[in-house]
Amino acid sequence: MQMKNFTSVTKMPALLVVLAGLLLSSCAALIGPRNVEFPLAKLQQSVDKRLPFSQRYLGLFEITADKAQLSLPPEQNRLGQNRLAMTTDVVLTMPLLGKSWNGKMAISGVLFLDNPHNAVTLQEPKLDSLVLDGLDNTYAAQVTQIGNLLAHQLLTNLPLYTFKPEDLHYAGVAFMPTKIGTRAENLVVTFEPVK
Repeated sequence: MQMKNFTSVTKMPALLVVLAGLLLSSCAALIGPRNVEFPLAKLQQSVDKRLPFSQRYLGLFEITADKAQLSLPPEQNRLGQNRLAMTTDVVLTMPLLGKSWNGKMAISGVLFLDNPHNAVTLQEPKLDSLVLDGLDNTYAAQVTQIGNLLAHQLLTNLPLYTFKPEDLHYAGVAFMPTKIGTRAENLVVTFEPVK
């Protein structure tokens, strides 16, 4: 008789673990997708860590980008393109000739979910404009090529936000980012329960 009581007492914790597992899995089925907003300021911090960014091209030109300002262009994002735009101050120098020009560069890219790295990155960067004060047309074509190279080197696969463990777990349920969108000053990521 005592053996039966001992056996049922040892089975009780195992039964509780099984019940808890069933309860958690049923919670995952009840909890649906959730949208989480990340302020543009968080993305700005990631970009600021990479600046100033300097690179020399063709052994002749050196370009430095600094003081980035990020924005989410509403006209493009209304169309579902989810683009991020960035304007930076630039300085282009030709050390061999002792010449230097200051100006502004605008570049943009597509916001992308990089699930293997749990991050939001920027893909397909492109040069939107590069304006340098006092630059004559002699160097215009080379400067445009340099601007495109700089956009790719600065922004391709740039992790704008890396998800924290608390972003990927909610109410005891594991979540995975599945969709990205934008609002005026926020990045909106849709998370769905992992099944």
